[in-house]
Amino acid sequence: MNTKPACGPERDPDFFEEVDKLFAKYPEAAGRYAVTCRRLELEVLKIDFKKQVGVTRIEDGRIITEFFDRDQVERVGSGCCEWPKNDDGLCNRQCDV
Repeated sequence: MNTKPACGPERDPDFFEEVDKLFAKYPEAAGRYAVTCRRLELEVLKIDFKKQVGVTRIEDGRIITEFFDRDQVERVGSGCCEWPKNDDGLCNRQCDV
């Protein structure tokens, strides 16, 4: 069976080739960022980032992210820690760090 991976360089090789070039061009910044797969949020939890925002906190050595309706969340901590590339420009995840 030839099933395409859900995420990653095997699924989107051209995209990751460009990301690798960008990280190589800005190595200091590259150490602060990572590309992550959103399959859990989008396909499993069915998060709608236009309507919901993740709020992340550290608790007992764990990183916990909960999703809330945008109109129920005030800005927390240092603010945005996951930036979207979409039309609304809204923060996808806030971090209390």
